[in-house]
Amino acid sequence: RSNILIMPRHISLVFPGQGSQHVGMLESIDSCFIDEVKLIVNSALDFDLIDIINRGNSEDLNRTSITQPAILLASYLFYRQLKSSINVEINTLCGHSLGEYSALVVGESLNLEEGLKLVHQRGLLMEKCQAGSMYAVLNCDLDRITDFCKQVRKRTNLEVSPANINSPKQIVIAGNEEAVEEVISMLKNDGIRKCIKLQVSVPSHCKLMAHAAHEFENVIRNIDLKLPKIELIHNFNASSAADINELNFNLLQQLTNPVQWVKTMEYLKQKNSIIIECGPGKVLTGIAKSNELDSVISTSADDHLEILKSLL
Repeated sequence: RSNILIMPRHISLVFPGQGSQHVGMLESIDSCFIDEVKLIVNSALDFDLIDIINRGNSEDLNRTSITQPAILLASYLFYRQLKSSINVEINTLCGHSLGEYSALVVGESLNLEEGLKLVHQRGLLMEKCQAGSMYAVLNCDLDRITDFCKQVRKRTNLEVSPANINSPKQIVIAGNEEAVEEVISMLKNDGIRKCIKLQVSVPSHCKLMAHAAHEFENVIRNIDLKLPKIELIHNFNASSAADINELNFNLLQQLTNPVQWVKTMEYLKQKNSIIIECGPGKVLTGIAKSNELDSVISTSADDHLEILKSLL
């Protein structure tokens, strides 16, 4: 008999943010899981979210106040279906931007109804903020981008800064449209050719969200958040909260500060974690691979269960 002990692998769930939504994104979810939550969803919101996801149009679904509960609901349903298909212990949760709230629901910091209400309110507050734009900048180091943003802020007195530090090869900037365009122009003149404008109306994770963060504090105070039952890594500081005050603080800071995804991926790399992107699309799967993680699976892939079983 072999005395070699096979240790179980560390498993992390990562939840996508805005941009991963699409009409029909629940097509691969068994109807029994949707039926389970219908009453909860209808109680939480004053519009038919499931109908918008299944039969609506992209314009409605892409409104921030609808996108946020839509992605949270879809991600939660992908999680429920995954857990019903394979019995694995989840060690760590993290979500990209809005995905942090999907992680909070799965970690039982708040229930699904509270989560849907909370992110709908968050979306409404973000929609009231100053308009702006966001660009993904590829193959340029963070220091150079940060320096150009500082120069433009000083020269124009407008806001522009790194918003999502996704990988060493992909950084998103956000701010006032004029300032963002000026930074992009400087980058292109400096030889950085791959700058992709994101289809968003709200410039997330920058100082233009300050008013939303202030208003959102009142919303969070009225929700009975609990510490998650599974380790949850926050966007603001790529670490877990020690108490409820810190958890609330991290959620508020997330609106006006960059998503520290590189640091989050580094933490999961140290754990030699299997990473499961739980939700619609495969955006975070690609980003994880560009952070040199190799055990990465998306629940949107048809063969995700077979891949997971082989990794285990």
